[in-house]
Amino acid sequence: MHPSEHALLEWLDRAPNRERTQDFRGMRLDEVRRVLARLPAPPAPLTVAGTKGKGSTVRLAECALLAGGRRTLAFTSPHLRSVAERWRVDGEPAPWPMIETAALATADAEAAAGIRLSWFERTTAMAVAMAAAIPDVRLILEVGIGGRLDAVNAIDPAVAAVTHLSFDHRDVLGPTLEHIAGEKLGISRPGRPLVIGPQTVEGALAVRRRLPAGVPAVWAQPDRRRPGLPGDHQRENAGTARAALHAFEPNLGEDAIDRGFAAAQLEARCQTVSWRGRTLLIDGAHNGPSVAATLAVAAERLRPGFTVVIGTAKDKEIDPILAAIPAGTPLIRCGYDSPRARGRGDWPAAVLGTPWSPSVAAVLADPPTGDLCVTGSFYVAGEALIMLQGGVAVVQ
Repeated sequence: MHPSEHALLEWLDRAPNRERTQDFRGMRLDEVRRVLARLPAPPAPLTVAGTKGKGSTVRLAECALLAGGRRTLAFTSPHLRSVAERWRVDGEPAPWPMIETAALATADAEAAAGIRLSWFERTTAMAVAMAAAIPDVRLILEVGIGGRLDAVNAIDPAVAAVTHLSFDHRDVLGPTLEHIAGEKLGISRPGRPLVIGPQTVEGALAVRRRLPAGVPAVWAQPDRRRPGLPGDHQRENAGTARAALHAFEPNLGEDAIDRGFAAAQLEARCQTVSWRGRTLLIDGAHNGPSVAATLAVAAERLRPGFTVVIGTAKDKEIDPILAAIPAGTPLIRCGYDSPRARGRGDWPAAVLGTPWSPSVAAVLADPPTGDLCVTGSFYVAGEALIMLQGGVAVVQ
């Protein structure tokens, strides 16, 4: 860990951390806006919401912009190994001097406003401070949860994009897909383009019912070919990113978009590594449709008989996740270092008899025979990558 990371995390951890507690009561934008008003204004961003595919869509847009010679700052969450990953400058984690300057500016703005932001709100304000300091930068913001009340929605976007919608965080966003669509579509603004990624029939209907008046919607289609990110499902994210780029950076050109998409890679998105004579596929999928997409890639890239190592948060809807795992697939349940983690006894009765491990590191210390698919949470994926770092060959 970089020496500056200790100090940054100590400051961030003084604030309420909804990512860990999952207590989203009291989410509001007025306090965030009051702090941001004391920071230099950033360029109007491309803001991305959705249930799945947000991070991949951000990465694809970022890589296309870089291929076209633009400077970029992408704000994403969560991080895998270092908090610096949350702010990518020109495709790489932000340098620590820039992070430190942004943290000091945010702390000063909080003090001037007499407000203590949450953990995620502080990191959002830091992204604003960084973007304002980079000349002619293209800012891309990934929503943390929902959209309407998420901290990034305190910044008016030039273009908004909503990726695939499905059920997640129903206790916060509402019980139906229409409720969820309403929250995600809250990032849109009248008169500014809103790109809707490919949806199920139910998702498209929910969007149509909740589409705000005066918002020009663009319905994206799956891209014509798979980008560098593995999996056929990435064609949907590429289609969303391409349509968003047409509105956000109309002079970019198709060649730059194609080159950027082809070169795109992102950790913990169906990432495969070789280790001890076996292949591991590591992915942060954390709902039923995402896990199904991950396992489709695993079936292509791993040898038959691979084991699924899965850890999930207690607040995630576990039945659709388990339903996505084909019957008879070897399964190891695991915990991870978070109060949100699903413990040994927190699983449905149907899988309580399957092997349990307190962590993915413990699984890898005494691994089963054959290849492994590690999934269920970005926290599990991050712990796996930390365990494996050093001497691991990435398989493209």
